[in-house]
Amino acid sequence: MTNPLAAADFFALEAGECLDRLEKLAGRDEAPPAEDFLRASRVLRGSALMASQQAIARAAGGLESVARALREGRRAWDPECKEQVAQAIEELRLL
Repeated sequence: MTNPLAAADFFALEAGECLDRLEKLAGRDEAPPAEDFLRASRVLRGSALMASQQAIARAAGGLESVARALREGRRAWDPECKEQVAQAIEELRLL
């Protein structure tokens, strides 16, 4: 039998690590490495889905979309993008 509190604790730990990584990547002046940014977003989304945290999974999916757009050249890493990503990460921390 699994302990629900243990699963929530594991999710909080893993999500915190993903958010730390995303924050570090987004804090750069130049565009973050797209694959690293995509990987961290995907891990966060997958972890949220496993923990039944649907709101966090949807938000992480948004970060995944930004990462894909950066990788494919459909989005530039300009000050606006950087600020929106930073705000999204901060909001995810609050969730």
